[in-house]
Amino acid sequence: MKKWIQLSLVAVLIVALSYAIISNTSKQKAAAKTEEIVLQSTSGKQFAIPEKGSYILNFWATYCPPCEREMPALKAAYETLQSHNIELYAVNVEEPTRLVNQYLAKFDLPFPILLDRQGQLKENYEILTLPTTLFLQDGKVVHTVKGELTEQELLTLTQKFLY
Repeated sequence: MKKWIQLSLVAVLIVALSYAIISNTSKQKAAAKTEEIVLQSTSGKQFAIPEKGSYILNFWATYCPPCEREMPALKAAYETLQSHNIELYAVNVEEPTRLVNQYLAKFDLPFPILLDRQGQLKENYEILTLPTTLFLQDGKVVHTVKGELTEQELLTLTQKFLY
């Protein structure tokens, strides 16, 4: 019985230490996310993701049907977002510029299209599903949506988390 109690205490200590290590690693990752991140736009210009203000990052790819269905909703919501000083950045994940530009020819998108060629931003934010939309305030994620959004859902979530 005494040995069982000792083993239980050791197990609890191991779990507590593991949690502390994992928690610290997550805090370090979160801090790294807020550092200035620079991506290339589809026109070839360098573009820094802001560390201040309210903005939305939408991760997408040309091969993703839900991403394609979502583009008109993002376009329709953009003017409303701008009127509240909220920027929308569409971040293409790990595809060549030429392919992205060919794909975008069928849309007339008013918001910045950024290229995450090496997947660095995707990795920083642990994006596993496309599309994924992040709502950020001062560089910190305040809400995440995995999957396709309608215009109304995007505006409702923006009002809830970024106004």
